[in-house]
Amino acid sequence: MIAIIILVVLVVAIILAAVVVMLRTAQFPLPIDEVESGEVEMVDAAAVAQRLAAAVRIPTVSHEKLELVDPEPFDLLLALLKTQYPHVFSSLLVETVNTHSLLMFWKGSESELDPVLYTSHLDVVPADPATLERWTVPPFSGEIQDGFVWGRGTQDIKSQVIAILEAVNDLLNSGFTPRRGIFLAFGADEEVGGQRGAKAIAKLLQDRGVHLAALLDEGGSMLEGVIPGVELPVALLGNAEKGYLSLKLWVEANPGHSSTPPEESAIGILARAIDRLEQNRLPVHLEVLVEMYRALGPTVDFSMQMALANLWLFSGIVKRKLLANPETAASIRTTTAPTLFNSGIKDNILPARAEAVVNFRLFPGDTIADVCEVVRRIINDPRVAFEPLESAAWEAAPVTEVDETSYQTLATTVRQVFPDVVPAPYMMLGATDSRHYAGICDNLLRFSPCLGDKDDLTRVHGIDERISVESLGQMVVFFRKLIRAWDDAGL
Repeated sequence: MIAIIILVVLVVAIILAAVVVMLRTAQFPLPIDEVESGEVEMVDAAAVAQRLAAAVRIPTVSHEKLELVDPEPFDLLLALLKTQYPHVFSSLLVETVNTHSLLMFWKGSESELDPVLYTSHLDVVPADPATLERWTVPPFSGEIQDGFVWGRGTQDIKSQVIAILEAVNDLLNSGFTPRRGIFLAFGADEEVGGQRGAKAIAKLLQDRGVHLAALLDEGGSMLEGVIPGVELPVALLGNAEKGYLSLKLWVEANPGHSSTPPEESAIGILARAIDRLEQNRLPVHLEVLVEMYRALGPTVDFSMQMALANLWLFSGIVKRKLLANPETAASIRTTTAPTLFNSGIKDNILPARAEAVVNFRLFPGDTIADVCEVVRRIINDPRVAFEPLESAAWEAAPVTEVDETSYQTLATTVRQVFPDVVPAPYMMLGATDSRHYAGICDNLLRFSPCLGDKDDLTRVHGIDERISVESLGQMVVFFRKLIRAWDDAGL
């Protein structure tokens, strides 16, 4: 009799659990509303591609050490942009900041409204000389072939600079006058931290008492076949961005002859400390990923919806699946990455000092102080000292909530221009210039309206960077619409 009662209770419990699972799964996806696409806007994409190609041919490579930067390419690029867009440069207030970064202002008709800012950057990373033979065309040739503009900066991110300027130029020619002021900010050193570009521009605006209603920087793009459980193209709207922390660790010991080694060397002590950090990584946070999948709605595979809607039951499975892939693992925690190790001067001399650098990308909510305390606790060895590297530590940027008007308007504009693409919030794993504006803007967003796939992701900072001429034309249409939409919205 007792056995029967236990069996009945188990069956009822299973049925109730199944009902809860199905109800929560049904409530998980957010609805995807239909939007009006509006009039089809024409763009001479071939002409835009020619202007981008000309910009790509100028190798504006930045460097951490200012004295190693060649200023001539930056001078040439600024002169080129002024020649390509004379109406923009004559109609907007134009300033250069620290010689090569651009700040432009389009005055609005209602000065009481907070302005918005569209930003990108003029500098690019170098092309590795060891890979030049593997490029389809030379990285700074700016070739246009097979429907693509090829070269360094086409994806990261001169394309966005050109698209923004094209959109502003078209709107000026159409007689459009914005209600709220519009800033354009193009830094010359984003690839090396943005200290003389975006940071200086943000400080300048702050000193002038400017508060921004919203900002759009480079960021997530439109990707197909990249998000697990989703087949349709997804527009990744970066409403969050990780922080950054590089810790220098070191151990000091007595030098000596390698023929009489101590029980523990400086190298051994430090190596064990780093091993402990790798074996004890920071906690997992699923909330950002859940928010992204909810926004993708019914496009998400049912099994994925069920698992994410019922983390009380499936969190272990979800975590194991996500942690198995480095890309998805990085999106759910503060990452730990040993990147440098240095010690010793000769093979038969015990080193007096061993040094290493461990890089952390901070999940929003994990502060620099938090991570330092966790590192101290995990290493648990007073012989291992550590400190942040200079200019290599900043907190995660504030998260822009998805119910903010700026985000919702951005998502609607994406649907209007790209009706087959589903927008969703996304956390940037790398750093952008947008973080420098956190003190003067509450709504930081990051998006590059260009369609790509897994193969295209490898081209950024890699080999055969390129953008399709068609995508470039669509970027111009997108920025035309967004400039109007943010101007009309109650930001």
